[in-house]
Amino acid sequence: MSTERAINYDFKAGLEPVAAFSVCGISAVISNEDGKASDSINALWQDFFARQVAQVIPERENDVIYAVYSDYQGDHTKPYRLTLGYKVAGLPVSGHRDFYTVRVEDGIYASLSSQGPQPQSLIETWMSVWESDLDRAFRTDFELYGPRFFEDGVHEVLVYIGLNGQGG
Repeated sequence: MSTERAINYDFKAGLEPVAAFSVCGISAVISNEDGKASDSINALWQDFFARQVAQVIPERENDVIYAVYSDYQGDHTKPYRLTLGYKVAGLPVSGHRDFYTVRVEDGIYASLSSQGPQPQSLIETWMSVWESDLDRAFRTDFELYGPRFFEDGVHEVLVYIGLNGQGG
C-alpha cells in the first residue's frame, strides 16, 4: 500500500456521523439462509484480488478497501449485496462495465473496531452486532480496511452499522 494514497485515522468506537459516498468495485448477492455465506464472501474476496481491482479504478480516492453491505432483502438473515471496492468521487469514469457502484447513505453509524486474527475477529464482531439491540436500518453498512489492517499483529477492520432514525 503506497503511503501517499493511504489515509491516517484515529478511531473510537461509538456513534459517528458519516457523509454519503460511493464505492466502485465487484459485487455479489450473498445469502445467510443457505449456510454458504462464508464461501460466497471468500470467493468474492479472491476474485477482488485476482482481478486487481485497485489497478482498474485509477480514480479511487485512496488505497483503503471498502466492503459495503446494501440492498438488504430484510434483516441480516436475508440476502443482501456485498460490494468490495474503493471510494470514488461521484460515479466512476466509463470503462467499468464489469464493476458495480454503490452509494453509502449518510447518517449516524455505530462504529466498531475488529482487531486480531482475521477473519475470526471480524466474524466475532458481526456476531456481536447481530446479537445486539442496535436499531439497524438495513440500508447500508460497511467495513473499512485501512493501513492498520495490513500491520503485523494489528489486522484492524473498522465496521460501520447504519442506524434507523439517524439520517439517510
